[in-house]
Amino acid sequence: MLPRLAFVLLTILPAYSYAQNPSFTLVDTKGHFIGESVADLLSKEPEIQQKLNGCQQQTHEPTCSHLLAAVTRGQRARLSNSNWTSFVVDGGKLVKLQTLLHGSPDAAKDDVSKRYGPQTSETAFPMQNAMGAKWEDHLSVWETAAVYVGLREDNNPASQNHHLVLVVESQQEHAREREQLHPPTAEKY
Repeated sequence: MLPRLAFVLLTILPAYSYAQNPSFTLVDTKGHFIGESVADLLSKEPEIQQKLNGCQQQTHEPTCSHLLAAVTRGQRARLSNSNWTSFVVDGGKLVKLQTLLHGSPDAAKDDVSKRYGPQTSETAFPMQNAMGAKWEDHLSVWETAAVYVGLREDNNPASQNHHLVLVVESQQEHAREREQLHPPTAEKY
């Protein structure tokens, strides 16, 4: 009875909170949206649901404790499937999705622009490997009030197929990651 009640609460409460915040726009990315409940994520990801079912039988495994804590207590966890998609959940909601995309960078940018609006920036990063080969990777960014979207184009010539990595995360998650990379420094007197 308790697991059913938890499932119902995890499903209904996030929908209620979105109804209370009309400025938040839900945009589907690979069948998911930032802010969806863990229960919704699990219903769309049978592979992760299977891991959870196994963990409920063997709670002593280290990887299981993180998954169970994320589902039952809303703690932070990274979940992934075999399709090169990872999910970060925190507070009972999806806060970040990262996935590999296939196809051309221009087609990917067009698709992301259709979903999230005009691109807000693009940055080129000069790169060089140990053999001296040089290339430029690109990071295209779309920012809305609710989400940060980054599309990284890896142009390493040593790679047989160039990678496109799409990251969609809440603005709060993006700020959290920026803070971890660049913590504030104390002023010296």
